[in-house]
Amino acid sequence: MKNILFFLIIIFCTSCNQNVEEKKVSFDYPVAPSEPISETYFGTTILDDYRNIENLDDSLVLKWFKDEEKFANDILKKISGREELVKKMIGYDRRKSYRVTQINVTEKDEYFFLKQEANEDVAHLYYRKNFNSEDELLYDPKNFKPELGNTYVINYVKPSWDGSYVVVAMTHSGAEISEIIIIDMKTRKPLLEVIDHCWPSDGGGVSWLPDNSGFMYLHYPEIDHTSDRFLKDMKSVLYKIGDDPKELNVLLGREAQPELGLSPQDFPIASIQSKNDKYMFGYIGGATAYYDCYYAEVKDVLNGKIQWKELYKKEDKIKGGTFRGDNFIFMSAINAPNFRILKTSIVDADFDNPEVLVEEKEDEVLRTFGFASDGMYFTTTKNGVEGKLYHQNKSKKTEISLPGASGRVNMDFKGANFPDIWVSSMGWKNDFIRYKYDSDKKEFKKENLTPETNYPEFNDFVVKEVLVSGHDGEEIPLSIIHKKDIELNGNNPVLFLGYGSYGVSYRPFFSTSRLTWVEEGGIFCIVHVRGGGEKGDKWYQSGKKTTKPNTWKDLISCTEYMIEEGYTSKDKTVIHGGSAGGILIGRAMTERPDLFAVAIPEVGMMNPLRNEVTPNGPNNTKEFGVSTNEVECKALIEMDSYLHIEKGTKYPATLITTGMNDPRVIAWQPGKFAAKLQASNSSEKPIVFRVDYESGHGINDTKSKGFEQLADVYSFAFWQVGHPKYSLKK
Repeated sequence: MKNILFFLIIIFCTSCNQNVEEKKVSFDYPVAPSEPISETYFGTTILDDYRNIENLDDSLVLKWFKDEEKFANDILKKISGREELVKKMIGYDRRKSYRVTQINVTEKDEYFFLKQEANEDVAHLYYRKNFNSEDELLYDPKNFKPELGNTYVINYVKPSWDGSYVVVAMTHSGAEISEIIIIDMKTRKPLLEVIDHCWPSDGGGVSWLPDNSGFMYLHYPEIDHTSDRFLKDMKSVLYKIGDDPKELNVLLGREAQPELGLSPQDFPIASIQSKNDKYMFGYIGGATAYYDCYYAEVKDVLNGKIQWKELYKKEDKIKGGTFRGDNFIFMSAINAPNFRILKTSIVDADFDNPEVLVEEKEDEVLRTFGFASDGMYFTTTKNGVEGKLYHQNKSKKTEISLPGASGRVNMDFKGANFPDIWVSSMGWKNDFIRYKYDSDKKEFKKENLTPETNYPEFNDFVVKEVLVSGHDGEEIPLSIIHKKDIELNGNNPVLFLGYGSYGVSYRPFFSTSRLTWVEEGGIFCIVHVRGGGEKGDKWYQSGKKTTKPNTWKDLISCTEYMIEEGYTSKDKTVIHGGSAGGILIGRAMTERPDLFAVAIPEVGMMNPLRNEVTPNGPNNTKEFGVSTNEVECKALIEMDSYLHIEKGTKYPATLITTGMNDPRVIAWQPGKFAAKLQASNSSEKPIVFRVDYESGHGINDTKSKGFEQLADVYSFAFWQVGHPKYSLKK
């Protein structure tokens, strides 16, 4: 899901008048081929004007996508100020000499991590013998299949427990399906075998065997993201070092364990959390917050006689669990919307009456927990934006004072038998800082691998956390970032960023690229709408399936709040969200087209009623519903932005995007929305459909592409709200 200049009112008024004249320019959109289909769902007749766009093998459809790509580029590349915005983002990025991500620390204190120099477009794999040793370059992704000419990105790294091998997964062109190589640390070279048909960055990763002889990963039989068989019948397999990766040793899957009753779209993920664990997990994952789970004994993996037993069901609302001997310790939202930490025995499991280790907190949501040798640590968050850290040993619970205010708190452990715990924090204005916590001295010591950098341009930025009354009286958390000297004159461009699905929270993050919106004269708002997890399970359930309208109504309420408080006005409001956040943006703009100046759904789910027929659609029915159930079908129709576009309505200026390599939201979803909106809009505001053939869901793009894409978003929005620096060059 990617620095205010204050302008005098007279300048804004002048630019607004100029912008009105400029918007009278007519736009000659590419004409989308249309073959309407009429269908009836439980008494409701739906006319689908652009059903044919779903056929991405149709030459006319493909030509239209190409024409839209050219049309969008001809506009976006001509917006004045865009190139300067890209340069500014690059300048901020290069102020930090390098960045480190995906830090893995072994039991021998060895470090494996990705490092990206300021002038590099992709990260490289590095190694340190210990924290204080020098960096050693292990692998440059340009050395992987150089004859193909692709720019490969490392998207996943996992060393073995003893650091003798390290798994490295790579992809290119924004795709996410990866290829795995295994680096032998004795030789510092990759083994000959390459494992394909995998997606470890989003498929549960890899789990090394306790003896470091091999690992488990999720195998995808079909890797063509446009195929009907994509994301179907996945299976967890065991790979032993030196074996032929084409010979699959299946541990968990629909065909291997028919007695489990798995569906084709389920993600059966086998996972070992610690090399000392007696038991392993078999998650039945998918695109939703909760899932079924099984367990087996780790020793059975080695002797080839694995037997899976039920551990819990998705109805138990369990999130996060770990084995401690014969005990299972877990978080659950049952009878505790803000979650509790509980314990039960594997030998005689009792999920109805588990032992309570940490009670639910009234105004804080439990997020994560883990174990070090001195007890259990856990984190909480308030309204998704205020992180806290606690330690509990036996029955004694203590809040640990953090080195500074933190919007988010993350923890990393070496293992339950070690005292080592690393705590990282981040906020809207403060960058990621990594500390090592000494529990004996109750002290934090910085152990950053990334150098700290100052950004004085952001010093006078103000962060406000407010609660906005929603349409039904619920209080919606709203994060507001602006310059301290801002005037409440209703003349400030405001960008609202939101998501609201899967129980995922928009936690505070620091991004110099994002903050350029503020530096350029705007206000940046993050709307913590229902469907996310900012206020616990209740908040999540209140924006899911039949309650989904709360998601976009929360965005509408927060927009109205910013207008009523004098921050902005209707002709200065910009709404922005991606992926499942496309529902949020699309339905807000179709329900209240008068309220927004600009709408930007990126790689968005815009046609949920038809999502089931997409490769990733069946997996998402757990979150959004199925069209064969009357109640859920009506909910899908209600949340479907494409179906709510009305002919002759004046819609906001809209920038719609898609990546043709997107494995999550297939390109025709935003495509159909763009075609219908261009044909139906009666306002003179532009409807631009940016098609990218070298990108996917925006997750594995190169750094430079990320800057270009965000510059498109910001420059388009600033142009449409009348910012004097941004206009369409002739």
